[in-house]
Amino acid sequence: MSTIKSSSEDLTLNADGSNDIKFQSNGVEKASISSAGAFTSTTIDATKLTGEKRNFIIDGDFTQWPEGTAAATHAGSYYPALKTGLSGHDGTATWERSTDVPTQAASGHQSAYSLLMKCTGTDATIGAAQQIGWRGFITGNDFASLHQQEFTYSFWAKTSAQNSGHNYNIAFANSAWDRTWVQTFSPTSTWTKFTFTLTGDTVGTFLFTEADRGLQVVMTLAAGTDRDDGTEGAWVAGSERWASSGTAISNFLDHTSNEFYFTQEQLVLGSVSPDFTSPPIATVRDQVGYYVEKFGPITGNLGLAVGKEANTNLADGIVYFNSPKRNDSYTVDFGTVSDWLILYNTTSTICTAITTNGTWKTHLTVRATATGTPFTGGNCTMVAQSANSPSMLVDARH
Repeated sequence: MSTIKSSSEDLTLNADGSNDIKFQSNGVEKASISSAGAFTSTTIDATKLTGEKRNFIIDGDFTQWPEGTAAATHAGSYYPALKTGLSGHDGTATWERSTDVPTQAASGHQSAYSLLMKCTGTDATIGAAQQIGWRGFITGNDFASLHQQEFTYSFWAKTSAQNSGHNYNIAFANSAWDRTWVQTFSPTSTWTKFTFTLTGDTVGTFLFTEADRGLQVVMTLAAGTDRDDGTEGAWVAGSERWASSGTAISNFLDHTSNEFYFTQEQLVLGSVSPDFTSPPIATVRDQVGYYVEKFGPITGNLGLAVGKEANTNLADGIVYFNSPKRNDSYTVDFGTVSDWLILYNTTSTICTAITTNGTWKTHLTVRATATGTPFTGGNCTMVAQSANSPSMLVDARH
């Protein structure tokens, strides 16, 4: 055995000029350091040494579905916690939670769920202004770490046998929809990982505060010619979904057997896409809860808000959130008003109206209106459920 060592001073290995320093064993190269300082090895996975592990996509494993998990009509609203539909066409589609996921052996991660879209009614010809897909957002202050930086976006996807080989498009856009980057990908009926590396736009206006949409991440499964002026792999002006100068986009709505599965969504700094990893589920719930939180369904005689009689027919109560919200201007949906009761003394009354009486990032106050004028004012009350098990949705999403 031969040893090179320096016990009392620096050890310098010098390859003059542009030559590399090479490490060999039995005449076989095992590693090298280039003149630019890049280290390569046949035994060390270099992808573990580069790139940043932080995933800027929240809940890329699709674990949180506050509005439900069964098939729902795809429209211009949220259904998975942090995806909102892009819809405007003459067909119909649904989206839902699926347990069809990539294998751990293939992806390096064991997912429980994927997002599944199905075509349920055809539109054989997509009009110029029409589209179908979805988008998610990276909030402005999170996006600040990505602005004008190289980043890598990846996901796993598959289709049914019917639309295997279709061409769909991923796009990135600023909040104003006047700068867009597009690229085609072609999923098949076998789970496949797709990876895109790009550098953030240096021309357009991007926003960086908690109130702003910093970056839009857009999935397009069909779009008309009003949105075809993109350039594949480049930032351009305008609100584009695909590039007519490149690969033509397919029509997800051309057959009712078409399906699209999507999971393990990830966006990291750098040029390397590591295997998908997810934070602990408690962290994911807090991250999603920053944007949206559901209370209920309220069952088993559980109350929503404890408070007091404000006068003879109004009851006020307070609800504290599990996670602080992105803002205090969120919307609150109580569902069917008559599903809520006001408990007082030893009896109850059905609500005729229920709304918020104050909103803060950490809590809100509920104001419920009773049937008639049963209260004397000042006594303790509880806003609670009827047998129909209502829920309250607090929505601070973009």
